[in-house]
Amino acid sequence: MTVATVICFPHPVVHGQAAPSTSPTIPPYAVCSGNINVASLLPGGAHEDPDVAAANAFITLRESTLLQQVAQSSALDQYHMITLLGETEIYDVNLSPAKNIACATCHVPYTGFRGSSSVFNATTASQPGGTAVTNATPPAPNYRFSARNPQTYAYAPYSGILHYNATQASFYGGNFWDMRATGIRLTNPAAEQAEGPPLNPVEMGDIDSACVVWKASQSEYASLITAIWGAQSFAIHWPGNIAAICAKPGPAPATDPFPVHLSPIDRGTSDSTFDHMAMAMASYESSSGVSAFSSKFDAYLAGNAQLSGQELAGYELFNGKARCNQCHLSGTAANSPAMVETAADVAPLFSDFTANNIGLPKNLALPYYCESKPDQYGYTANPMGFAFIDLGVGGFLNNTGAAPNPNTLQWKQLAPLFNGTFQTATLRNVDLRPRPNFVKEYMHNGYLKSLKEVVHFYNTSQALPRCAQGSKGEKVTCWPEPEYPATLNTTQLGNLGLTSDEEDDIVAFLKTLTDGFTTVSTDSAASIIQKKH
Repeated sequence: MTVATVICFPHPVVHGQAAPSTSPTIPPYAVCSGNINVASLLPGGAHEDPDVAAANAFITLRESTLLQQVAQSSALDQYHMITLLGETEIYDVNLSPAKNIACATCHVPYTGFRGSSSVFNATTASQPGGTAVTNATPPAPNYRFSARNPQTYAYAPYSGILHYNATQASFYGGNFWDMRATGIRLTNPAAEQAEGPPLNPVEMGDIDSACVVWKASQSEYASLITAIWGAQSFAIHWPGNIAAICAKPGPAPATDPFPVHLSPIDRGTSDSTFDHMAMAMASYESSSGVSAFSSKFDAYLAGNAQLSGQELAGYELFNGKARCNQCHLSGTAANSPAMVETAADVAPLFSDFTANNIGLPKNLALPYYCESKPDQYGYTANPMGFAFIDLGVGGFLNNTGAAPNPNTLQWKQLAPLFNGTFQTATLRNVDLRPRPNFVKEYMHNGYLKSLKEVVHFYNTSQALPRCAQGSKGEKVTCWPEPEYPATLNTTQLGNLGLTSDEEDDIVAFLKTLTDGFTTVSTDSAASIIQKKH
């Protein structure tokens, strides 16, 4: 008898219709993606991207459904109240200044909680934020963009509090590509990560965390926040001009870093409520609705599915010749046979949550490189222009990143060793997409566009000749120079000697990591419990 079906991620719907099975034509490569009119592809634009329309419809429908559940939430237990709150916050576009972008806008479930538009993934790589730029001249973008693409938040809550392991000479834990959501303050990296995008000027762009709290106090789920955290959550004397303040995107001016002027007590209450909202998001992200452990590979480890010959071959290469398992931990010792009996961990995360410099080149298609002039609000996203080098973890450690280093006494001196390194991403759901021809972007700057490209890069990036970005043969017979060669990992990748067929085998294995495969029956559940006990 079947007792539980693990979540599957459906195609998005638009007005009850399935999302289009084809994407618009992908424009060719251009520096800063300057050949793309971003505003025209967004809601209300002259050429609205069908994927954007589908995502917006999906978010609207999901938020409506969640608010109906909020209205009936008094009968829920604490766990389901908190995870419901977290999900409802994630789908709320009203938390952004223009009420046009939610956390879910860049983290839809049917792409593995990542970008929703095949066109943007294939071109700009990073996703447009919520702020239009009305004074932009091409190739500068007419929306604000980040230098990085959004990481999945699935399985992110399993990353520990950031710490330095002196024996291994490596950092472990944290969230974000640069590990800056350390978890040190809230003892929860995923919660600290959730506080980042609402306040990032190139993402949702709120000018003050108090704006997020004020908007939540006006929402249909405000009563759920007070039910969980207490009536004091919104016992705040809001200034009369708060609506006008919070309608303007950040960042706040240096002379007035907290534009919502509150008393010290009210500021403390607002900060506490903001923390509680983020903790609820992290609880949702750790739930089985997001971090499901329901892939074909999970079923294989449970003894409920068989991998194909090609998938098994890819699994063995993953653990052996290709060295993937040395960072993307599969729960099996390196060079061990692909057998369930040898798995030391039957819920592997496919990341060791350390940081590496794999030698990725700059992605000159990022609009960020052309955001070098002030927008109509006086904000310049990238004053360095093309001279910008993304230092990743090193930038965070040396206090030039998007968040301050909380342990400068011990960690700042280590920054040069970690310049150009980025957190090892989980491989779970790397192939989750709404249709076969949907393009996904990979790595922190989205330079790689397919799993075949990813594996080929790891296999050959230090063996093939160098070439300029946009050259004939790029990504096949040559690669551009690494963005930051000084800390390049030369021992685990770059010249693996894999054949093209072996690359394909690894891709086949990676596709077994997509959630939504398994159905659990009472018999199999009992069998799993007996194996574990």
